[in-house]
This record gives sequence, C-alpha cells and structure tokens, in this order.
Amino acid sequence: MATGARVESLDALRAFRTAMCKFGEAANIALCDAEAELQRTQTWLETEQASYWAGQIRKRQELVARCKEAVRMKTLFKNAAGSRDSAVDEQKALAVAMKQLEEATQKLANVKLWARRLAKELSLYKGAVQRFATSVQSGIPVAVSRLDQMVVTLEQYLALTAPSAPAAEMVVTDQRPTMARGEGMTIEDEPKETLPAGEPQSDGGESEM
Repeated sequence: MATGARVESLDALRAFRTAMCKFGEAANIALCDAEAELQRTQTWLETEQASYWAGQIRKRQELVARCKEAVRMKTLFKNAAGSRDSAVDEQKALAVAMKQLEEATQKLANVKLWARRLAKELSLYKGAVQRFATSVQSGIPVAVSRLDQMVVTLEQYLALTAPSAPAAEMVVTDQRPTMARGEGMTIEDEPKETLPAGEPQSDGGESEM
C-alpha cells in the first residue's frame, strides 16, 4: 500500500539531485574508461605484440641460419695448417640463437592465447555491466527528471496561501429573536408602548371595584 512521503527540506532534495547527477557522470566515465582500457589491451595483444613477436621470429630464424652456416664452415674446411679449427664458439652462438628463436615462438603463442582469453573476458564483462550501464545511462536521467518535478510541485504547493475566512457579524440576544438596537441605544432609550388618548393607563394592579 502506497504511503505519503514526508518531505521536510527542499534543499535536501536538491542536494540529492546534485549527488545523483555527479554519480551518473562518474559512473559513465568509469565504464567508458574500463571498456577503453580493455579495448586498448586487446588491440595491443592482437596487433602490436603479435606483429612484434612475428618479426622477432623471422629475425632469429635468420640468425640461427647464419650460426649454422658458421658451424658448417668451421667443420667443413681446413685452415692453412691443414687442420680444422675448433667450432666451439660457433656452436655456442648457435645454441643461444636457437634458444632465442624458441623464446620468440613461445611468446607469439602466448600472445595468441591471451588475446583469445581477453576477447572472451571482454565479452563477459560487457554482459555483466550491461544492466548497470543501462541504469546509469537511462535510469538516472529519469530519476533526476522526477526529482525536478517533485521540487517544482512542492515549490508550487508552498507558494499557495490558505483563503482567509470572512468575519461573521454576531448579535448576542437573550435567547429570543430581537431586533438589533441602533448604535449607542440602551434599554432605557427604547420606545415604550403608549395607549390611545382618553384611555387610562394601567399600573399593572387590580382595578378598584
């Protein structure tokens, strides 16, 4: 059952409206920043990092090829003395190059893996915040509009003044209908009843027989 609201201060309603507007702005900014950050991370993984490590793989493959060629040259050809030089240094360089190539290959695989996971998480995040985002973007403006209407209605109500009741004239009587006396007239001044000429006046007593 709906009950009436007890509003004691219009300033409190105005302050609440201001706070709600600020919250809506802050929430919108936070939602936009979060989504933009996720999009930037996804773009960084799918384009920048994927491109970088793909390039590193090509460069390190070329380095491995050069190191292998150096080892082959050392083991295949003899020096001026007719002996073969040691290829230990070249083999060490080849091992380092191959390790670096393996690292780049793993990095590219990780980038692709995390790019797929991030895309899934981004989709889940959008679904989770969609209801809140809708409330912020549409619910808060509606609530602010209602608060504005409430404030206007209450201001109009407070501006009303109750009509003053007309002053009623009252005549005090001695419990029987009387005519109002004229201003300044007393009981002694009221006209007395007179008898016709030639008729004796009665004093109220019994006449003598």
